Order: sequence, then C-alpha cells, then structure tokens
Amino acid sequence: MLLSNKVFLVTGATGGLGRCIANEIEARGGFVLRTSGGECDITEAGDRAVITQMVVDHGGVDGVVFASGVVGFGAHGTLESGAIQRLVDVNVTGPLELTNQLIPHVHDGGVVVFITGAVVDFTTVGMAAYTAAKAGLSAACPVLRRELRGRKINVIDARPPHTETGLATRAIFGEAPKMKQGLDPEVVAKRIVVAIEGDENELAPVVFGE
Repeated sequence: MLLSNKVFLVTGATGGLGRCIANEIEARGGFVLRTSGGECDITEAGDRAVITQMVVDHGGVDGVVFASGVVGFGAHGTLESGAIQRLVDVNVTGPLELTNQLIPHVHDGGVVVFITGAVVDFTTVGMAAYTAAKAGLSAACPVLRRELRGRKINVIDARPPHTETGLATRAIFGEAPKMKQGLDPEVVAKRIVVAIEGDENELAPVVFGE
C-alpha cells in the first residue's frame, strides 16, 4: 500500500506511539483522522458512533490504527474490584466493537492495525489482566484477516516490546516495575508504517530489534 493520498483513522493519536504513527503516515503523504481518549472513549457506544460518523463523513478510510490503550500493574489477590474490567473494555472490547462498526467503511484493499504488545509473547509478573486483554485482541487478528480476505483488507497484529511512550507512568492501577530502557516510539512507529506499506500481518517483538 502506497500511503500517498490514503486516509487513515488513528485512535489514541495524542499518545506517545499513536502520535508518532499518525505523523509518520502524514510524512508519507497520507491524511490522518485523529482521535484521543480525552475526546472519544471507544468503550462508550455514543463515542464510537461519533467516530464512525466522522469516518463516514470523510467517505470512508483506507486504514485504521488502534493505538489507544491503558495499562495496570498488580498481582491477582491485590487488585481492586472493577480494575480488570476497565482493562478489558479499553484494550479489547472497545477496539473490537469499533472495528465492527468501521469495517463497512474501510475501503477494499485497506488495513486494520492492532497494537497488542510483547506481553502476548512473554510472561510478565503483575500483568495477568493486561496480558489477557492484549492476547485476546491478538487472537482475533488472524480470524479477522480471514474474514476480510475477500475484500483484501489486511489485519496487522503489532507486538512491540516496551516503548518509551509514558504509558507505564499513567497506569490506571498499581505501579510499574523497574524496566530496562524501552524503544524509541518514533522507531516503533516507522516499523509499523513500513509493515502497512509492505502488507505484513504479524510483527513479533523480534522485528522491532528485541
């Protein structure tokens, strides 16, 4: 896919990685519709309707990138009631609900990108709920890819390792453990956009240099 004159929706576009992805798409000649969690909460049906209408008003899109998400830390047995539900709502239910609404408005030959993360591949203590949510979204990717094959819409499962987006400092519960220096979000964003252009469909942590 050549990105020149292509239209993309990027959720979480004010976040560290989402902003970099949106900027990279624009740098390659694309046009980006940006949403952020502060403006539109994809866990809310009303906000999903607003986003969908925005896409319709632009005549559809060539691609959707789900860069929104939340994280939480803590071992089971210590979590507050309801904490897990919010992780699931934001990280898997919301994206799949919005995908369901947007697919009719994604042009044939387009792409949908889910940023799941390296937690899908590696056991990380204190992140069982977050891992479960991201792994659920990751598991949906090959199924969606098969469902959309007839329209030649690609589905990319991007699983970058820890990236310095600041997300870990904004956890909805718990405190992040000490982590080694993460990847540069601009580098990760560029690799994801290269995958969009090259019609790749699974970006395991190793392709990001880990």
